[in-house]
Amino acid sequence: MLLSYFSSGFPSHVKGKALDLSSDDMEYFYSPFYGRIERIEKFVVGRPNRFAEVNYDYLILLRRENGKLIKILHVEPFITVGEEIKKGDKLGKFLINPYTGGDFLHAHIEGLRIKFPKLTKYDERGIGKVVNKCKNYFDVEIITYSTAGNLRGLGCCGGLLNASLPYAGYGGIIGIENVSEVKIGNMKFFIHRIKKRNVVMFEVRKGLIRNWEYSPSFKVLEGKPIYGLPLFEAVLSINSLPRVRFFIKNSKFNEGDEVDVWELINSSSYLLP
Repeated sequence: MLLSYFSSGFPSHVKGKALDLSSDDMEYFYSPFYGRIERIEKFVVGRPNRFAEVNYDYLILLRRENGKLIKILHVEPFITVGEEIKKGDKLGKFLINPYTGGDFLHAHIEGLRIKFPKLTKYDERGIGKVVNKCKNYFDVEIITYSTAGNLRGLGCCGGLLNASLPYAGYGGIIGIENVSEVKIGNMKFFIHRIKKRNVVMFEVRKGLIRNWEYSPSFKVLEGKPIYGLPLFEAVLSINSLPRVRFFIKNSKFNEGDEVDVWELINSSSYLLP
């Protein structure tokens, strides 16, 4: 199952208050909670995205047993308002809309208390296999992954890398609290200090994260890059292999090919000083 905290440009992710969660079948969303559906609202999305298949989204509000309200997006619901939900119930189907097109299929979840586990195994090799190839991108499952608790990811800078670069202009290193330098490809990033434990955030220029709700958030709403053209997105996993998606058109690689992820990243002109 794939998940991501810091590969989205929406403010709730940048603040460490949201999670994008997929499923094992990567088609349907299964509830991680017990609770009751309080609200379902369909709305049109005007944000441009050439990968989108529909132009709408749903807001689903679920009240957990502990009283906390959970906000869910990017899922076309199979359930109705007032319905009692058990953990593992199929809530709906993932949408490929202007928010999610080009990304791994997922539900956006807010309202959780997000904590990050400490690093348990580190391997900075980035060896993987191509598992999905399209005209505009291909996915690599990382075999030599690092772990932090039950999370798996691409080892980078002493922890697990979670980011979409250089497109989003920021990201996170999970499993650690201190790092002297964040360098990805040939680009050095500035470290952004936050209060959460076992995570280091970084940004392409000083003050970017602090001022996110000004210029950067408007770029996100317009579907524009924060910093540069997309090269790759590194996401995490639980009980499966983590993935890196490369936005490279008409790649020479085929499904099943072994790939050195860091060799690809380091050789790209997208991540230059």
